[in-house]
Amino acid sequence: MGQYYLIVNIDKNQMLEPHKFGAGMKLMEFGNQGGSIMTGLAVLLADGNGRGGGDLRSSDPIIGSWAGDRIVIAGDYADKGKFIDDYNAEELNLFEHASDNFEDISDKVITAIANGEGKFHSLAKLDLSQEGWRRMGG
Repeated sequence: MGQYYLIVNIDKNQMLEPHKFGAGMKLMEFGNQGGSIMTGLAVLLADGNGRGGGDLRSSDPIIGSWAGDRIVIAGDYADKGKFIDDYNAEELNLFEHASDNFEDISDKVITAIANGEGKFHSLAKLDLSQEGWRRMGG
């Protein structure tokens, strides 16, 4: 089988779900897939976007919104209670806690990338219609 992962922002109670970016949920599936969820993570962590060539040309406030935050790539086999400051910390791991309680901002990030100007990213031409998105696995 294998371990599945989410990219989790502990400070903002938000997460990214690899399948929504058309990637697998195993670490090396999405970690090696260029132009996918790792692009989404780069956009969220970018500090100073829009000041140079190759930046994502967009004023969407989600760009850079994770810069400086505590980010964890959380596995579903991870230790229970680690990174969780909640009453039920000993019962859940961060993957489970985030899945149940955090906001999934994957669609917002994908939309920001797809709507941004430029051609330096592979998500720019995504079909964001319901049918097109379903074909991508979203």
